[in-house]
Formats: sequence, C-alpha cells, structure tokens
Amino acid sequence: IVAMNPFQWFPQNYTKETQVFYADRLIWNYVDTPAEEARRDDGRVQRRSSTYYSRLGFAPHVYETSALSYRGLVVDGMDQAILVSGESGAGKTETVKIVMSHLAMIPLMRDNSREDSTNRATSIVEKVIESNSLFEAFGNARTLRNNNSSRFGKFTQLQFDIEDKSLALNDGRNV
Repeated sequence: IVAMNPFQWFPQNYTKETQVFYADRLIWNYVDTPAEEARRDDGRVQRRSSTYYSRLGFAPHVYETSALSYRGLVVDGMDQAILVSGESGAGKTETVKIVMSHLAMIPLMRDNSREDSTNRATSIVEKVIESNSLFEAFGNARTLRNNNSSRFGKFTQLQFDIEDKSLALNDGRNV
C-alpha cells in the first residue's frame, strides 16, 4: 500500500457498508473469474491489470488489501504481509490502523455477529493501536510535514487463530 495524505478525511470511503462490501465480494462470496490475457510479440502471456478492477466492479481500496490478506490466511492457508509505504506525514500510521481494524472486524461480518463480539474485537484493535504511542515516544521528531514523525521503521505482527469449523459448531459457535 502506498499511503498518500489528501489532507482531509473522506468518511464515505470508510463506512461499515464499505467494509462489508469488500469482505463480502473478496472473501465470503468470492468468484474467481479468469483474467483477460494478451499474448506479446515475444510469445509471453501478459495479464491486463487494468481489467482486474473492471471485472470485479469496484475500485482499489485499503479494505481490498485487508480482505485479500484475510482470504489468503483463512482460505488459502498462506502467511500474509502488508507493507505500507509513503513519505513523512503521508498517513502510514492511519492506514495501518484502518487495515488492522478491518482485519479484526472481517470475521464478525460473515453472519452479522452479535454486538458483544463486535465490541470485543474493537477493544482488541484499540489496545493494539493505543500501544503505538508508547513505541513512537522513543524515536520521533518534528518535521515540516509532521509534528510526530517516526525516525525508525515499524513492524506490527498480528496472529490469528483459525478454529476448526466442526469443533466450533459442536460448542455452539458460528464460524
């Protein structure tokens, strides 16, 4: 993800409906359609990336990244990594907060889980995000664009516990 600060917040881009839309289309009701390909003069096949989003019917979004990462973890069983890059003050920290919040909420979106589960997931995300301030206190400086610019890279590792569906159903939990 390349973070770019538009210097204003666009709340319509980060609604609950938008979160559910990306999770639904890319995880719960994902349909893999073949990519449009073109054969180059040298005989190699080239995927046309511009058709990817037109086939899906929606634009690139940070929720797309988190939904595809979640899908890679849960459906494909593959470890995932998200790299957020950008200039000082570009919004890297905010982007990571958005990604972490969406990742925590995705499992609860599947069947409109109970409100207490949603509150618990939100609480966990808030604790992780709030701990960021402590780490930033040990290496930040003021720059022209950012009063709290980090002097070091950040690494955040989230670990997910994937539960066996049959065991969960035996215990009365939805998976």
